[in-house]
Amino acid sequence: MRRQETGARRHFDRLVSWALLIGTFVFSMTLAETALRWFLPQKLSINVSQWDPDVGFSLRPNAVGFSETPEYVMHVSVNSHGLRDAEYGYAKPPHTFRVGVFGDSFTFGEGVEAEAAYPKLLERYLNRDAPALGSTVRVEVLNFGIGKTGTSHQYAWYRKEGRKYGLDLVILGFLAGNDFEDNWGGVYRLKNNVLVHNPTSYSSIRKLQRVVQEIPLYDWAVSHSHLVNLARAGATILDDRIRTQAGRSANGEDGDLVEGRKLELTLRLIEAFRDQALTDQSRFLFVNLPGKGQQVVAQYGQSQEIPPHILSCAAVLNHLRTSGVDVLDLVPTFAKLPTETHYFVHDGHMTVTGHRVVARELAHYIGPIIAPSYPEAVAKSGL
Repeated sequence: MRRQETGARRHFDRLVSWALLIGTFVFSMTLAETALRWFLPQKLSINVSQWDPDVGFSLRPNAVGFSETPEYVMHVSVNSHGLRDAEYGYAKPPHTFRVGVFGDSFTFGEGVEAEAAYPKLLERYLNRDAPALGSTVRVEVLNFGIGKTGTSHQYAWYRKEGRKYGLDLVILGFLAGNDFEDNWGGVYRLKNNVLVHNPTSYSSIRKLQRVVQEIPLYDWAVSHSHLVNLARAGATILDDRIRTQAGRSANGEDGDLVEGRKLELTLRLIEAFRDQALTDQSRFLFVNLPGKGQQVVAQYGQSQEIPPHILSCAAVLNHLRTSGVDVLDLVPTFAKLPTETHYFVHDGHMTVTGHRVVARELAHYIGPIIAPSYPEAVAKSGL
C-alpha cells in the first residue's frame, strides 16, 4: 500500500512540476507578447514564401492571408502556381497578348492590394484603352514578383515557371537599391566568366522554414503574434547575412573589386535573361524602378558622394542601351514627383499612387507594341 501511495505521490509531483513549467512558459510568452505589442510592435504578416531548390525561394501556392503595419493592411492571395495573381493556364488563349512581369517586392506589390500593383494596373489600362486603339487583342499581365529577390532569383524563376506561359513580352523590374546585393547572394555565380546555377549553397534558413510551416496553427500565429514575427524578422536578418556571406565566399571579398564584380554579375544575369526570353520568342523590356528618394546621377552635386549602386545602375543602363536592349528608365519621372505621396514614409515601398505612375508609363511604352496607332490615339483621346 505504501509503495502504491509513494508511486502515486511521485506521479502527482511530476504532474505538478509539468503544470508549473507549462504555466511559467505560457505566462512568460504572454508577458513578452504584451510587452512587444506595447513597446515594439512587429509587422504582422502571412509567410508567403517557401524554400525552392531552383529559385532559392518562391511564393507558397494557395497561400492566403494579410500583412499589417502602421501604414497599411495588405491582403495576399497566391494562386496554385505560386503567383500573386488570378489563375492562368499555361496555354495562352487565342487573340491574347500575354505579358509577364518579374521583379521583387515592388513588383509583387508590397503594401497594396494585388489589383493596385503596377502589373495588374497595366493590364487594366491596356485593356481599357484597347477600343480607342482599334485593337481586338485581349491583354493579360501576369505578376511573377517575389519579395526579397534579385535578378538572379527572377531569372531562375522565369526559367522554371515563367517560360511555360507563352509570354509575348517579358518585363524585368529592376531596383538598384538592393538588386546588386541580392544578386551577390543569389542562386547564380560567375565562374571563369560563365554563369553557373548553384542553388545548393543557398541559406539553410529557408530549408528550415519549410519544416516550420508544417506546424499546426503556424499561419494563424504569424498573422496574430508579435513575438512570432519578431523571431521571423530575426531569421530573415540571419538569412540575409548567410546569403551575402555565401556570395562573398563564391565571388570574392576584395573590397576594391566587389562593386565591380556585383555589376559584372548583374549585367550577365540581365543579358542571360534577355537571351532566354528571345530564344523563347518573347520580347524583353528592362524597367529601372526607382527606390524611395532615388535621383539620377546628374542631380548629385559636386560635394555629394554618389552611392555605389547609383553609379552601377548608370553603368547598367548605358551598357544595355548600347547592346540594343529595350530600356525604360523611370527614375527621371519619379525624381520630379513628391516622394511623400508616392512612397510609404517608413516602409519605403510604393503607394497606390506610385504604382499608377509606373503602370501608366509602361502602358505608353508597351501600347505601340500591341497597336501601332497607340501614340496618336493617346494624344487624341487623352488616355
